[in-house]
Amino acid sequence: MFLQNSEKKIEEEFLKLTEKLGADREPLKNICGKLDACDRDLALAMKYLYVTAPYSDLVNYSFEDIKDFAGHGLFLYNHLERVHALPEEMFLNYILDHRVNEEEVLPCRTFFWNELKDRIEGKNAKDAAIEVNYWCAEEATYHSGDDRTLPALTVYRRGYGRCGEESVFLVNALRSVGIPARQVYVPRWSHCDDNHAWVELWCDGKWYFTGACEPLMILNKGWFTNASSRAMMVHSRLFDLFPAEGEDVIGKEGAAVMLNQTARYAKVKTVTVQVTDHAGAPVKDAQVQFQVLNMGEYYPIAKAMTDENGNVSLVTGFGSVRVAAFRPDMEGFAQADVDTREQVNVKLILTGEAVAAEDWKAVDVIAPVDTPVNPDMPTPEQKAIGTRRLNEANQLRREKKENWVNPELTAFLAGEDEKELRQAMADVLSEKDHTDCVCSVLEEHLAYGKIYAQQYREADEYDLYINYVLNPRVEYELLRPYRKGILSFFTEEQKAAFRENPAEIWNYIRELITAYPYNERETVMETPYECLISGIGTERSQKVLFVAIARTLGIPARLNPGSHVMEYWDKCQFVSVLKQEKWSAALYLKKEEGTQWNYYQNWTIGRLVGNEYASLDLTNRAWEGDTLELALIPGTYRIITTNRLPNGNQFSWEKTIIVKDEEKHYETLRLREAQLGDMLERISLPEFEVKDADGGIVTCADLTRGGKKILMWLEESREPTEHILNEMLEHAEKFHQFETCISFMIRTGEAKGDPLLAKVLKTFPKISVYYDSFEENIELLGRRMYVDPDKLPLILVTNGESVGIYATSGYNVGTGDMLIRIMEEVPEM
Repeated sequence: MFLQNSEKKIEEEFLKLTEKLGADREPLKNICGKLDACDRDLALAMKYLYVTAPYSDLVNYSFEDIKDFAGHGLFLYNHLERVHALPEEMFLNYILDHRVNEEEVLPCRTFFWNELKDRIEGKNAKDAAIEVNYWCAEEATYHSGDDRTLPALTVYRRGYGRCGEESVFLVNALRSVGIPARQVYVPRWSHCDDNHAWVELWCDGKWYFTGACEPLMILNKGWFTNASSRAMMVHSRLFDLFPAEGEDVIGKEGAAVMLNQTARYAKVKTVTVQVTDHAGAPVKDAQVQFQVLNMGEYYPIAKAMTDENGNVSLVTGFGSVRVAAFRPDMEGFAQADVDTREQVNVKLILTGEAVAAEDWKAVDVIAPVDTPVNPDMPTPEQKAIGTRRLNEANQLRREKKENWVNPELTAFLAGEDEKELRQAMADVLSEKDHTDCVCSVLEEHLAYGKIYAQQYREADEYDLYINYVLNPRVEYELLRPYRKGILSFFTEEQKAAFRENPAEIWNYIRELITAYPYNERETVMETPYECLISGIGTERSQKVLFVAIARTLGIPARLNPGSHVMEYWDKCQFVSVLKQEKWSAALYLKKEEGTQWNYYQNWTIGRLVGNEYASLDLTNRAWEGDTLELALIPGTYRIITTNRLPNGNQFSWEKTIIVKDEEKHYETLRLREAQLGDMLERISLPEFEVKDADGGIVTCADLTRGGKKILMWLEESREPTEHILNEMLEHAEKFHQFETCISFMIRTGEAKGDPLLAKVLKTFPKISVYYDSFEENIELLGRRMYVDPDKLPLILVTNGESVGIYATSGYNVGTGDMLIRIMEEVPEM
């Protein structure tokens, strides 16, 4: 019988849900009424999805949206023996579940099944999974974007997505054909400023991994295999009553159970933290965050609560981790190098107690070394087949997706009235919005965004009207209609009172809306109108609702782009809704001569909000000379500067300051310098081949044998390549000393006709020139040496046969000087 082992628990949890939220109020009133019309199995599947989902899924989506997932899961259970034979928790968690991470829920499983069923006919689960990934590569590829996570069906339609969206797409495709699958995630790398997501799938009684929309002819292989061996945390999320037996549970983040998968990818160690008070007594129920320094800020890779002995443990990689512990009005921090330390003690003190006397503090952050635990490699035959199939997939995708435009946006822009407003409204939306916005939603915002705020439509305040009244986008919420509903929800008296004093909108929201942090995801927000009528909403959803109500009533409003503080327009300026969030202090930052500061790369400043430092978003703030003036909300701030070395380690400074009301604070940013030896690595290079002028094969071993070598993949006539070539000419005397150790890789002989490249080759006649298609080696070597493979030139320094010690890619000032230092100062191996 369907779910006979889980039926009792599901029914009990659904009863608790109805008692908690109220079976006689929306949205459960509608849900319960429709469940009564379902047969036993479908109703049970639906109840499971409702009791495990974030409450926002109950609020945001129709019964029919969720039914698509439940009905298809039931179909697979009844028609595929391998699905029927799965343990119930495996079926529930990784086939039936409609949610992968924080994406919009858009029905897709039945559609994907119909697209894929013939392609996988007769294949075992492993071969079927590989085939599904090749199909995904035919439909979508990588493209960066903002933090809003698109649903699988949208990625399919538009043909691209960032790694988190590609993995949501592949997981849904795999689940649609009855292969258990989940997204795994490195929340932040330790060796470089980025993160990554990929996919695990279950077959033959164990988990395998693969890159999403990056198929290979074997599983347990991807470009990230070596990078993942340097991760401090690889985790997956689970939305369920209980995780499967044997899983390493880190803790909960709202409705999501966090599972630690790091040991499948890297060498790991168990670190135990004890939190004590000022007297040394253990502290129970302290929140402990394990953080890594990435993009200039400390980012939590895991959160957990201490037990009765004040202890909490984490299985993690062999690098540095910042341990932060919190209780109300108390905090404590410790830096731990996991390679040498297994026990960490954190003493709690009053928040801000040690700040007044604190000066800049130097912190060394060590990245785990490259120690891959997944050595599987495709055979040459598999590699050749895989390359051919991937090229075919790329060609199919280009033919299907090239010049694709969202027909919904086209329809909106084609409307007969308000042509100028329609275009202005589209222009203010993001590139991602352009690919998935819906015409009827935009029409609603256009129609009801003109009722109020006529004064802001004058020429001198037109931009204010477009950006902060008419704009349907507040943050990363789903774009839905809400203005008509909001206008009908409030009385004329209420609307007049809100327009008179916009802060009253927030007071009303706080009285009406309830947050359920244990059953929510802060990144999965209730949409404004649904939040209003259900009375359910996260803190973040409530802030978005404030802006939505204000804009509907013609009040320009926003979440401040730097701090996400709620603001509305009053007397020619934006003002904070909350008194405690007024911009009444100032910070003047100076920079030392010769230093370059890139926000979210080598520095950040964060404000203490609750238990966490929330980084201000200053990416669009420009320095005026050597000064940056910042208006601040009074409070505690932490400034971090960091020098990321090529080997992944970081030398950082940090300072915590308290900024008081009406105070002007002055600080000078400092950047730590590194010695040459701190910047080098020893990484075994993968085998690769280039060709000489006669078409002969030259191997990696041939190129790197006999001491230090410099290998350069050059893109003639392009500015980044010309920059390093000009540096070589500027330092010709130095480069002459080791020109026999330099190899240029170019695509064709015609490249040698480029004037600058020809001049360099004439100046350095002993440089060797080889030929490469740049189709595979750039990606292979760039990923292996942890530099961006999408940027040329790619420059490698080797020291010993097939051993890389330094790499850089793209435009970097001073690369020539760095190469000279390495060749002159580093002893040959």
